Amino acid sequence: RIPAGFFTKIKCRLPAAEIGVDMANGFIMPGKIISGSGALDQAGEQFRKMGSRALIVTDQMMRKLGTLDKVTAVLEKNGVSYSVFDGVSGEPTDVMVNEGLQAYKKDGCDFLIALGGGSPIDSMKAVAALSVTDQEISDFFGKEIEGNLPPMAAIPTTAGTGSEATRFTIITDTKKDVKMLLRGDVLMPDLAIVDPQFTITAPPKTTAATGLDALTHAVEAYVSTNANPLTDAAALMAIKMISQYLPKAVANGVYMKARDKMAYAQYLAGVAFNNASLGYVHAMAHQLGGYYN
Repeated sequence: RIPAGFFTKIKCRLPAAEIGVDMANGFIMPGKIISGSGALDQAGEQFRKMGSRALIVTDQMMRKLGTLDKVTAVLEKNGVSYSVFDGVSGEPTDVMVNEGLQAYKKDGCDFLIALGGGSPIDSMKAVAALSVTDQEISDFFGKEIEGNLPPMAAIPTTAGTGSEATRFTIITDTKKDVKMLLRGDVLMPDLAIVDPQFTITAPPKTTAATGLDALTHAVEAYVSTNANPLTDAAALMAIKMISQYLPKAVANGVYMKARDKMAYAQYLAGVAFNNASLGYVHAMAHQLGGYYN
């Protein structure tokens, strides 16, 4: 339980350790969000508008669970061609991104769909960034990514990372064992499909871990020096929803109300930290994660 007055006490504006955007630079969100049960079925028309051939960036587990089949069925129903790159395994690396880029170019794709947790979504963003340049992904480290990127749609299957609502991607440089935080307004997905049906297959341990990730996003965004009234509103709502529904989702993975609330809460947390930035927890985690995977 959250003690009375907790949020008032922690509103001490700790320094933000990562780059964010303030209200002076605008409030950035996905171009369109479709949320709730059955959101994927409603996205067919949007896919048709995005292009003629999609590269689905995902992992092999999504194929084994049959989750990939649900996405391809919607594409086929709406007459959209597609290719599949399921080479994302673990946290995304520059090697995975390059393999995805080759698949994108080889099959003549003109837009991308990410299906999975934060790793496929981050990989998709990196592939999109490289598709319009001859540079390596490591060349963007510490720089603002720009350009006319192909359309992107993100379908999260975990309730934690919030990557479908951020202008960031985190890719590991395998030569230096460094997690690179890459940023750019153009990395924001054009379409976010937040459908709780995809999170049901997550086991309790994964549900808990990703849920705590979302909670950390919301808390760090709330105490950030870059916070503003809009990010505070999103962060507080995310914290309250996660506090109430994460234990229920862990205890009963098929409880759809809890899954639905968690899917929306992690999206709100993503919106909050995308615009308010994160803090020391993630600043430290990136260094440790890059070294220990």
